[in-house]
Amino acid sequence: MGMLRWQMTRRRLALLLCALLIAWRVGMHLPGWLALNQGLTAWRGADLQRAAAVLQTAVRRLPVSGAAWRGLGRVQLAQAQPADAQTSLQQALDHLPGDSLTHLELARTLARLGQDEQALAHFRAAGWPAYMSLRRQAEAALSQAATGDALKLAGQAAALEPTRPEAFYLWGEALWAQGEQPAAVTQWQAGSALATRPPTAIDYYYTGRVALAQADPAAAVTALQISRRLDPTLPFTGLWLGEALLAAGQREAAIETWRTQARRFPDNPWAARRLGEVGSGK
Repeated sequence: MGMLRWQMTRRRLALLLCALLIAWRVGMHLPGWLALNQGLTAWRGADLQRAAAVLQTAVRRLPVSGAAWRGLGRVQLAQAQPADAQTSLQQALDHLPGDSLTHLELARTLARLGQDEQALAHFRAAGWPAYMSLRRQAEAALSQAATGDALKLAGQAAALEPTRPEAFYLWGEALWAQGEQPAAVTQWQAGSALATRPPTAIDYYYTGRVALAQADPAAAVTALQISRRLDPTLPFTGLWLGEALLAAGQREAAIETWRTQARRFPDNPWAARRLGEVGSGK
C-alpha cells in the first residue's frame, strides 16, 4: 500500500514538474510571440516602421522562429531594403527549409537585387517555374504593346496557377491596354480576392484601380496611398493616385503627387503629361 502511494506521489510530482517546465517555456517565449503578433498587426495596417521595429524584437526573443524572420524579411522588402530582407529570409529558410512562401519571398528579394539565377532556383522551390515563365513572357509582350500575346500568356498563367493573384492583375492590364476596361476590372477583382493576408503593395494598387474605375475616388485614394507607402518603387502608383485625388476634387494634391512622380521616375512621361494637361485645363 505504501509503495502504491509512493508511486502515485512520484507520478504527481512528475506531472507537476512537467507543468512547471511548460509554464516556464511559455513564459520565456510569450513576449516574443506577442511581439510577432503585434508586428504582423502593424504590417496589416501598413505601419511599416512600427512593424519592422516590433519584428526586430520578435526575432531577438524568438531567434529560431522561421515565421518571425519571414515576417521581418517581408517588411524589409516592402521598405525597399532588399539586402536586409535577403538576410532575414535566409534565416527564415534555415528554420523553415521546405516552406514555399519563404522560398517565394526570397526569390522576389533576389530578383530585386538582380540575382536572377538564384531567384529562379527559389521560384522553382516554391513551385512556380512554369508559371513564372508565362508571367515574364506576358510582361514582355505587354511592354512591347503586343496585347494579344499578353492576354493569351496571362490567361495561361492564371489557368496554371488559379490561386496566384499576379496573373489576374497582368491579365487585367492587357485588357485595359486593349480598351476593355470593364473586363480588366473584373480580372483585377479576381486577383484581389486571392491576395495574401496582409495584402502587399501591388494588392492595394489594384484595389485602388478598381475603386477608381467604379467611381469611388475616396476609396481609391486610401488604397493607393497605402500601396505607395508599402512600396515606393512601384512605377505607376503615384500616377493613379494623382488621378484619384483629381477625381476626389483635390486638384492641388493631385498636381503635387504628379510632380513627385515625375521626379522619382524621370523616364516615365505620363506624370509630366498629366501635369501639362491639368495645368492647361484639359
